[in-house]
Amino acid sequence: MTPENSPPSLIQLPTFIFFFCTVLPRTHSRDHSLPYGDCRSSFECGIMKELSYPFWRNQQSHCGRQGFELQCQPHEYPVINMENQTFIVLEIEQNSQWMKLARSDVWNGTCPLLETQLNHPPFSFSATGIRNLSIFHGCQVGSTISEQAYNFSCTTKNGSIGYDYVLWKAFTGPAKLCYLQFTVPVLITAYDQLVHRSLTLKEALNEGFIAVYHFEEEEFCRKCRTSRGTCVRSMNATQVLCFCDNGGLQKTPCLKHGKSLPFCLSAVRS
Repeated sequence: MTPENSPPSLIQLPTFIFFFCTVLPRTHSRDHSLPYGDCRSSFECGIMKELSYPFWRNQQSHCGRQGFELQCQPHEYPVINMENQTFIVLEIEQNSQWMKLARSDVWNGTCPLLETQLNHPPFSFSATGIRNLSIFHGCQVGSTISEQAYNFSCTTKNGSIGYDYVLWKAFTGPAKLCYLQFTVPVLITAYDQLVHRSLTLKEALNEGFIAVYHFEEEEFCRKCRTSRGTCVRSMNATQVLCFCDNGGLQKTPCLKHGKSLPFCLSAVRS
């Protein structure tokens, strides 16, 4: 069969493939990656720099994971909310996946009146590096909790000053003498200084404590970063994707130099 008699579809096939594999990928990548432009590089939050997935800020939830939103103010530490408590983020180590946190109520000069709660994934207390203090509030004047207890005064939100104690270890002593008992974590270094009276309770609490975090897609995101891509959430938040330098989004790490699989090859392989 001569070219003149060949079906039009076969004659036009090379042109169609060229258009499909060159023009369409650029259009597809550009349109598809528009919401993710701000996710491509790390970001700053207050005094902290080089932050990335799973953390996010400024309503850019597609750039991070739920529960890792940071509130940012210029020249200040970031703030994060966990389990209805607010924490000052003193340090973040993303490679080892831990944070140093301080309670915002104590940071702002208020007595701690609640347990420090961190009992649900993806966050948990570090198994090392912290100790718990037992704190007793509203104790009867002249009451003795323990010979090892350290008496201190603390101003509450309503301005009252309680007759309070802090104990170096867990203690279940006379509940009737104090109306409130709970534990708070501190760094071991701050704990030792507090025991030797070289730190006040507020100073020890403001040193913070170590919390670790884990998330299901951490291995995928590690490979994505290694391929020079950036982990992002799909707009419907149902899956994690790797955002590559050329604007491609895919379920696997980028190929070379941060590039995604060409759209035509991706279509053929799928």
